[in-house]
Amino acid sequence: MATTITRDGRSAQTIHRIDSVLSSHRELAEFRMELDITMEGSRIVLRGQLPTVALKQALVPAIRQAGVLGQVCNCVEVS
Repeated sequence: MATTITRDGRSAQTIHRIDSVLSSHRELAEFRMELDITMEGSRIVLRGQLPTVALKQALVPAIRQAGVLGQVCNCVEVS
């Protein structure tokens, strides 16, 4: 997975937790390399491409499983 990690160790841990959850997700795991996860301020921003709307919609619940309760901006495109 392509990720951008800010200098904050807490942000790095959050991105690592998200990556771990997506890597083990039965539907999203095969597409994790197509996603870019960044921390912009206090929010998680998701960018990239997925083949279906259902997969895009599965991203935020998966991220919540990683313990992320803050704002998530899902900018992933469906192609």
